[in-house]
Amino acid sequence: MADDETTIRFSDVEDAVARGVATALDSGKYSSGAPEEYAYVRKTFADQYDLPASDLTWRINELAAQWKDEHGRWPKGTELYQWDTAQNSIWTYATGFSRLGSIITIDDPEAGAQYHYYNDPVRGLVNWSQDDLLRIRNRGIDPEGKAVSTYAAADLPAILAGVSPRSTGSGGRGSAARTAQTFDRRELARAAMERWRGELMEEPDDKELERLVSGYIKDANAFWVGKAGRLDFDTYIMDNLERTPRWSTLYSKKPPAMTPAEYRAQYQQSVGQFGLSSRTAQKQVESGLTSGAGVAGFTERVSRTREARTINAGTYSQRFAQSMAQSGLGGT
Repeated sequence: MADDETTIRFSDVEDAVARGVATALDSGKYSSGAPEEYAYVRKTFADQYDLPASDLTWRINELAAQWKDEHGRWPKGTELYQWDTAQNSIWTYATGFSRLGSIITIDDPEAGAQYHYYNDPVRGLVNWSQDDLLRIRNRGIDPEGKAVSTYAAADLPAILAGVSPRSTGSGGRGSAARTAQTFDRRELARAAMERWRGELMEEPDDKELERLVSGYIKDANAFWVGKAGRLDFDTYIMDNLERTPRWSTLYSKKPPAMTPAEYRAQYQQSVGQFGLSSRTAQKQVESGLTSGAGVAGFTERVSRTREARTINAGTYSQRFAQSMAQSGLGGT
């Protein structure tokens, strides 16, 4: 062998073949087949929806592949960005709709209508009719309608806020991700109202109830989608109540060893023995809570109030009259 001949090792050939195969495989993706166009589309969409660019890698490659199937070539960056299908796909992902399940029904009682959608993993939300759903069931794909996720239109803003990747910080393909949970808003509002009345001893404002319920739906879905955990509703409500000014007013004097319920009960039991009106009774209980008064002193103070004295005097007079009548000394 001449000195100027090149010696080719088998391992070098293997490496070259491996690199060639990898290149061939990568060229099947938009990110490798047209890297500059891909980078433009990914960055433009990421900036538009305030998303991490890495969240969009899979979706943009899949969209470009569908474009290529239809047009026979990779799209230019502007072509893919302006493509209605791509716009719908990224919007579906960014808003959180991709987390609402494969088949979606939105119930809008105010409009007297229901809206049906198919959540395509790549193309995003696609309008469906009731006939589309019936065809699926008739073909035996979903005979009982269990694949349909139904959401109240009023709940959508809170639900989407909880599952949007902008709030959960979780990327992914969407189709394999956990879908949003559904909640009975009226039941949540009822439970929140009962808690508010019991703990804060006042009627909650409708706007406050709406804030609590919407906040819970949002946070519960964010916790579910991001960490697969379930957020306890009662704990959530109590955490919020404890941050209100009203809570600080009522419970700032509570001994650390007592629960709020125990702290309230001692004053409620004391007041209960005098038969006061509900309004006066609550006023007295609140005074005990805010002052942190000892139970004995508090009870003595309540007994000296005008209403308590009047009630007790009336009770004594009634007992005296009954006694006189029974003894025969009473008048006829």
